[in-house]
Amino acid sequence: MSSPLPALVEDERVERNVDREPPLVSSVERVFSQWGSLEASVLVSYGDELILGLYPAGLYAYDGSKWRLLYEPRDELFSAWSYDLFKGKLYVGAGTRSYGLVLEYDGDEVREALRVPDGTGGGGGLFEALTAVRGVLYAGRRNEVWATRDGVEWEKVFSFNTGKGVYLIGRQGDSIYVFEGEPIKPPTRVYSLKGSTAAEKVYHGIGAFRSHTPGSRSSYRGYLVIADFDGRVYFFKDFQLWEVYSFGSRYECRGNVAVRPKKVGDILLLAAGTGTGVLETHGELAANIGGEWVRLLTLPLNVHDVELYGENLYLACNSPARPLKEWFNTAYCCVLKLPA
Repeated sequence: MSSPLPALVEDERVERNVDREPPLVSSVERVFSQWGSLEASVLVSYGDELILGLYPAGLYAYDGSKWRLLYEPRDELFSAWSYDLFKGKLYVGAGTRSYGLVLEYDGDEVREALRVPDGTGGGGGLFEALTAVRGVLYAGRRNEVWATRDGVEWEKVFSFNTGKGVYLIGRQGDSIYVFEGEPIKPPTRVYSLKGSTAAEKVYHGIGAFRSHTPGSRSSYRGYLVIADFDGRVYFFKDFQLWEVYSFGSRYECRGNVAVRPKKVGDILLLAAGTGTGVLETHGELAANIGGEWVRLLTLPLNVHDVELYGENLYLACNSPARPLKEWFNTAYCCVLKLPA
């Protein structure tokens, strides 16, 4: 992890831990907000809609003017964290108290494409990584990776026994790489799957990797982009990691900084906040533009996802539960629309 940055990165002027101060953003529009025990976790553009995953209420769809409930879960503690497009449909990795779920949305209705026992997030049975690669959709959760070629028939294609979740599945060359996520406790492993063979590398200094982004939108200039819970962002290739950015120095909480790298067009965006349940509330949006890291904005809210919808960026933001009255604890979540 301490080896010099490869020539490709140096030539494109990607510098580690260097950014400019964020400009003032004066025209942010709030298009969705709710109080309660809620968390906005997923934002993805599909067709002419913006899809929002909201804990524990379900999935919502936005058409640019109004929201509608798209999917209401049958079980408690619904949460959605991953997604990808596959054969023209949107798939969302989710879970409840009792089940891990992969939901399929075709623009008209939502169906449960995969439902397996054991749910909950934070490295539990929730499917926290989805990636479509060469006609196969992969879904990862604690100790296992599932796959389908048609969205109907699924099989478990890989398993391990560390008790950790899967937070990114991505392709490089002919190999599929599987990154372990929570629980946040070192060491953490990355697995390489190629045909019927598997290899792994152990990273003793990393408590857990974090992404939840589909592999196609985690691939940037020949590298997979992955973060850890210390707020560090890495370029990954052939089991090597190069640290290219860090949020850690700007957070008081150590070991639970939640970063989601996500490519939008040709720009790599980094959405950051604190992990679920952390009282510190501080969000940032950074980007790599022309090889230079730029901090686009800071917010008094955690930023857990970012998406381009139409000509605007939208942010899924959260504030953790805190006492507003002696008898009532609540949390706040919203979706913010940034100026074009």
